[in-house]
Amino acid sequence: MSVFAYVSGHGFGHWTRSQPVLAGCGLDVHVRTNMRALRLARRADWAASLSEVDVGPGVVQRGPLDVDVPATVTALEAHLERWPALLEAEVQAARAAGCRLVYADAPPVACAVAEALGVPALIVANFSWSWIYANLRDAPPVLADLARRCHDAEALATSALHLPGGGGLAHLAPGDARACALWRPATRTPEEARAWIPRPDGAGDRPLVIVSFGGYGDVLDVTEAAAQNPDYAFLGFGPASTPPPVNLRLLPHDHGLPHQDLVLGADCVLAKPGYGTVAECYARPTPMAYVEPSGAFPEHPRLVETIERSLPCARLSLDDFRAGRWGPALERARVAAAPPRTANAAAEAAAWVRAWHERGALPRSP
Repeated sequence: MSVFAYVSGHGFGHWTRSQPVLAGCGLDVHVRTNMRALRLARRADWAASLSEVDVGPGVVQRGPLDVDVPATVTALEAHLERWPALLEAEVQAARAAGCRLVYADAPPVACAVAEALGVPALIVANFSWSWIYANLRDAPPVLADLARRCHDAEALATSALHLPGGGGLAHLAPGDARACALWRPATRTPEEARAWIPRPDGAGDRPLVIVSFGGYGDVLDVTEAAAQNPDYAFLGFGPASTPPPVNLRLLPHDHGLPHQDLVLGADCVLAKPGYGTVAECYARPTPMAYVEPSGAFPEHPRLVETIERSLPCARLSLDDFRAGRWGPALERARVAAAPPRTANAAAEAAAWVRAWHERGALPRSP
């Protein structure tokens, strides 16, 4: 008997928080994902199988801080047009594998698969995709109709974990939901991580800052900004358009190093408000200089509230970020007071998955 796990692939955050739950549940897990999350899922040697499946487009982005709304509408329409054929194929595959439970973080189609199979659907989310679509800025009226279709599928969830930093969760298993926070646990102690973390060759004893934007390093060139901030050393991801300065080291996205250990070993993180990076900062906690939301992402104001409540942090305006004026925000974050630590509920979430798996199929209405 097995679990089919559907993980949104538009960024890294959905995968990074669900990975410890799925890896720790001790069950045969068949992973279904796409796009950016596929890079990380390929490392999941614990998975019974990994398939690239159209779990939905998320939102189409021009970069880490900008949403392409027309392209998102087009992609979502295409996904929903393919839904009947996708549902038929997934139900057939799940039955063949003896699927007893569906896990979702948090593609709406997963709940429809579970409903067709007659098995529980567990959903893990800090936001619902229907809420994101319904609240995108400058969205055309058609997007509201598409959002309602996603909402109706999400409402089929049997049980849910509601994570901080988002919204649109009220319809996700309202009678069987709990609140918690999830992230990948570090594989090293803070002292080990600080000694292990790869540093630029010319870093010296400068404070090391992780520049992390959820899989969009390939469209975010930070070489000039790093050179403008010589008091800091930087570790980023993706290629450089010009040779990097001595205080910058760039890793490919498939570097294979535990990102949570990089965060643990750094002196500060410079990032957009995204659940995965924010949650991994909780562990130490690692200070964060967060880039001021542009208004394009509905969840960003909620994530900012979570950052300011849970982390030593400082705001970096969009103008200052784009101009490379990073130093003052980095220093404010590093000297900010650390709030009480947030507990990681990954072990409890894995036990929740096991318990639902033992229950098995849901009773059908007569």
